[in-house]
Amino acid sequence: MNANIAIQPYYPDIPLCNRAKLDTGKECNYNCYFCYYQGHLDEQDTYSDITSRADILYDLGIREIDLSGGESSIHKDWFKILNYCNKFDNISCLSNGSMFKDFAFLEKSKKYGLSEILFSIHGHNEEVHDKIVGKKGAFNDIMSSITNANKLGILVRINCTVTNTNIKDIEKYAYLINKLKPYQINFLPLNYWNAANAMKKQDYTTLSKGIQLAIDTIYPEIEINVRYIPFCYMIGYEKYVVNTQQHIYDKKDWNICAYSYQNLDKYKEISKSQMMRWYYKPIKCTSCKFFHICDGIEKKYEDIADKVLNPIIGKKVTNIMEYRQNI
Repeated sequence: MNANIAIQPYYPDIPLCNRAKLDTGKECNYNCYFCYYQGHLDEQDTYSDITSRADILYDLGIREIDLSGGESSIHKDWFKILNYCNKFDNISCLSNGSMFKDFAFLEKSKKYGLSEILFSIHGHNEEVHDKIVGKKGAFNDIMSSITNANKLGILVRINCTVTNTNIKDIEKYAYLINKLKPYQINFLPLNYWNAANAMKKQDYTTLSKGIQLAIDTIYPEIEINVRYIPFCYMIGYEKYVVNTQQHIYDKKDWNICAYSYQNLDKYKEISKSQMMRWYYKPIKCTSCKFFHICDGIEKKYEDIADKVLNPIIGKKVTNIMEYRQNI
């Protein structure tokens, strides 16, 4: 039984995220073993397709964008894309850092409008990070890129895809984050929406304990978000959980409503439908205090939901931002 159909969460009247993800294609110069786009890493979208999407987003009222691939910075029209997107108030990009190690390239990117970078760092050193991304020298390159960004006053955020490979070194990773001092760090336990299905099922117990250790280690002034993990594994750390329904309020990430090219006024319906599309809760979850605000488990693995989801009994939480009101 899919218990998601009974969800009636309360969406507080607070500002939504006004940022959208603007895809530039799947083309990438790395080969991360968990990548959704395996087999399609040579596909680059045309300049006209990208700018058409930008126009749609702007007409929807979006005023900030995250350029995303693949690796957007290797697009042959990178500077043209940045220049076109200058009508937005803020231009960010997701990046493996391979191009921004070149100070002049990053300086020119800033001149054309880039003001923020979300770097993907998946290991605390060369050995771990380079193995995960499939590129020798990648760790040193991204460290150089972050140094360059700091020199140029470009806002630095960091993503970490947490897997069975890097979780054992998570405390060392936290020390690295303290050294780099980004504005924000996002921990993303691996999900299985597309090509990443080939990966082993993740152990939520191991991943959540590791992430909690990292949270306890990272300096309090660094904003921390945790995605793709059920609330029942984050007791005492609920304020860090940003799943489907909390996502639309995360002002430094892209709004899933905008990515669907739909009016942001329909945020309740869209966020709920996105959750129902990808996630599942077994009937026992109806007794959990987090039932109305939690995603549950990905539908592909509903066969193990009864084993891995552990209802927390208590007064039902209906405000999806209950734990993040002061973030």
